[in-house]
Amino acid sequence: FSLEDLVVRGQEVYSRNCLACHGANGEGGVGTAIAGSAIVTGEINAHLDVGVNGVPGTAMQAFGSQLNDVDMAAVITYQRNAFSNNMGDMVQPVDVYNFKKGQ
Repeated sequence: FSLEDLVVRGQEVYSRNCLACHGANGEGGVGTAIAGSAIVTGEINAHLDVGVNGVPGTAMQAFGSQLNDVDMAAVITYQRNAFSNNMGDMVQPVDVYNFKKGQ
């Protein structure tokens, strides 16, 4: 998938699964802000860990069994490149698969 393909799909996944808690502009609300987040702008595997496994003791649920690897890769890529995060990187579905396998 190209960066553009992942971002377009990721925006759709974000709208369906993340927007209610993290806000239309990544500003937060029920959940923490995505815009400028240390997780989102940090190491990719840490970001994958939060998306796949959630954060125990918080409202952040695990999406690893709810989203397929393509949608997880897309939404992580979208978050890393939206809301002025501009990381310029991307996550491919095989990266999600390998992350899950390595746990």
